[in-house]
Amino acid sequence: MSSRELETIAAVRKGLPAAELEKLVRKLAIERTVLLNVLGISARTLQRKQHRQTTLTPAASDRLARVERIYQLASEVFADESTAAEWLKRPSRALDGRRPIELLDTDAGTQSIEQELRRIQHGFVF
Repeated sequence: MSSRELETIAAVRKGLPAAELEKLVRKLAIERTVLLNVLGISARTLQRKQHRQTTLTPAASDRLARVERIYQLASEVFADESTAAEWLKRPSRALDGRRPIELLDTDAGTQSIEQELRRIQHGFVF
């Protein structure tokens, strides 16, 4: 395991700053509510955490890190960050018509998205 991975684990366990959510909203050019749903937190909770400059819970931090990881993988697969962001927001036939971003709230959904990205990466698009 790399030192970067260990740092991410430690940061997630401690809780990521609430401001990290806003950075990801901008990177993905997505509505904040979509990402809040994935993280399982309310807009009011986020507002409080931002106002108090506190961290997200470890569970919400883990989901945020998961979204970031999948976004980075999609960016590698498509060799373009904006294409990756658009892919995450667009319904996919391979995912039963669901938008990939909406499945990132669970580990099973994340695995399905990762598998789909690997198939795309290797040219097995259905």
